[in-house]
Amino acid sequence: MIGSTLDKYEVLDKVGEGGMATVYLARHNTLGRVVALKVLHPHLSASSRNRLRFAREARAIEHLDHANILQIFDYSGDDAEDCFIVTEFVNGQTLSELLHDRGMLASELAAIIGLKLSEALDYAHRSGIVHRDLKPENVMLREDGQVKLMDFGIARFLDESTVTMTGALIGSPAYMSPEQALERSIDSRSDLFSLGSLLFHLVTGRLPFPGSNPSIILRNIIEGRRSEVLEVQPSVSPAVADVIERLMQSDPDSRFESASAVAQALREALSESDIDPDDLGTWALDSYLRDPDDWESRLQGHLEHVLLERGRDAFQQGRHLDAQRLFNRLLAWNPEHPEVLELLSSFQYAELEPPDQEDDSKGAPWALLGAIAALLLAGAAWWFLQPPSPEQAPEPISGQVEAPPQPSTLPVSPIELSPPSDNPEPEPAGEDTLPVAAPVTSPTADKPRGVVRPDGPKVLNPDPRSAQVLTLPAAVEPAFVQVSLDTPTWGDVYVDGALVVTALRQPQTVEITAGEHEILVKNHLSTEYRERFTVEPGKTHAVRASITELRLTILLDGFEPTCELSMGGQALGSVEAVNSRLSIKAPRKEASLLAACPSGERSFAIAGKPGDTLTLTSP
Repeated sequence: MIGSTLDKYEVLDKVGEGGMATVYLARHNTLGRVVALKVLHPHLSASSRNRLRFAREARAIEHLDHANILQIFDYSGDDAEDCFIVTEFVNGQTLSELLHDRGMLASELAAIIGLKLSEALDYAHRSGIVHRDLKPENVMLREDGQVKLMDFGIARFLDESTVTMTGALIGSPAYMSPEQALERSIDSRSDLFSLGSLLFHLVTGRLPFPGSNPSIILRNIIEGRRSEVLEVQPSVSPAVADVIERLMQSDPDSRFESASAVAQALREALSESDIDPDDLGTWALDSYLRDPDDWESRLQGHLEHVLLERGRDAFQQGRHLDAQRLFNRLLAWNPEHPEVLELLSSFQYAELEPPDQEDDSKGAPWALLGAIAALLLAGAAWWFLQPPSPEQAPEPISGQVEAPPQPSTLPVSPIELSPPSDNPEPEPAGEDTLPVAAPVTSPTADKPRGVVRPDGPKVLNPDPRSAQVLTLPAAVEPAFVQVSLDTPTWGDVYVDGALVVTALRQPQTVEITAGEHEILVKNHLSTEYRERFTVEPGKTHAVRASITELRLTILLDGFEPTCELSMGGQALGSVEAVNSRLSIKAPRKEASLLAACPSGERSFAIAGKPGDTLTLTSP
């Protein structure tokens, strides 16, 4: 296909391939405009049904004109031998590729992207179109920071009833809404659930609904089996987490009423972090794409100041729960933040003297502290409930997806709890106290919770909604390991084979037992770091992990020294300058290395994993 002419378009290069079509870079013969050519696979274009579905994509988006929706220019027509759609060409990367590189995104960055997607969905919904397949692969980030929602291949008009997909589950299971998984009638709120699933993935680095196969994933979606955002990643903005939780409600009526309302909620969440999403300077997406590490570093410094100041103001105004939300995010980054701990301590151990009954206004702190005590008691029971593993609990299903079973009472073994102390006054914080989170019951599902046992590793990141101080018995005095990276990358942290921190970027402290342990820090793009250490009770062992990015090495054999090399439009230098050896970042998909030599220009296909070594021989 490359080098040929399709209708009035010269095919220049292959840029991607999906289940339905191959995407090519092309140029209009007379206008000279560079476009993307999406050509239906030949074995699919033979089917009139597939042609109809493909044509529906063209009809669905041909009249959509929105800055955040991929623009369509042309369509081959139903009778053409090659069935294709012509769209604008987006020079950039998909959200899926960005996640692959970064592991997870800062919640403010995810909120900015989510805001643009909400505005695009609102426009499409008001035009009568539901996308039905919102996922990271279908979102592009152009080099200039523009967000583009694309691939309306399974979009359906809200009032269309003539074209059905009976017996075929359409969409990507990992981001599907419960009503879509059950093949029920859907509306625009299904897209909102998918948006919530996408944002969950962006801010945590994990899919919200786990499963080893699509059947288990669908069952978990239908039954609402998932963790909350702040349980997985406590450093997420609580306001952004609130938006995601509401988007992912199983009942469509409990979600936002429109994508426009989602956009407004995300703007308010960003306002809490003093971020202007329309700022074309400091927090612009293009500045992130140019240097993500610098962008995130600036954000961290900005939030350190904003959250502390706003938390202090809320605290002084008596809005203690608001203050805790802000302070606990700071504690998620630095569990030993001195100013935050001092403020929390002054609040937690204020003199507990009941007010006169005539003065109701003075009763608020007393009532608040009573509520905190109730939360602590509830938290004690919460830690001891063991959930079934989502990967093991449901049996694989096949065929039609069954409706979720009615809830039943789960047998729980009796738990012996120590009687409460006769002295209700809290003991002052000392060496045996640690700031940890008092758990909060999930608003999304009545599901059993997990056990955190004293002999297993536990991340010392407090839940940003209700940090309290719990006294640890002297008999189980823990030890700690503080892990940080000495390179600007990310890594998953394992202690004795158990994953304890996902996508570590900032230093983090993990609670462990005293004794000998092994720590492993790794990601799929870099070298691994291992260290064995011994730590005493009450002590902290510091680990500074060094992991380096794995590169793809290309050895050039028989090339003329003056050949100029380039890849993806980026000049790499001459063969002589690189000493016949290239070390590059491994391309996410097959790429072309161009060698402009005195004897002519040649192209070489490059495909390899990080750490591989390839040898190219000049003909």
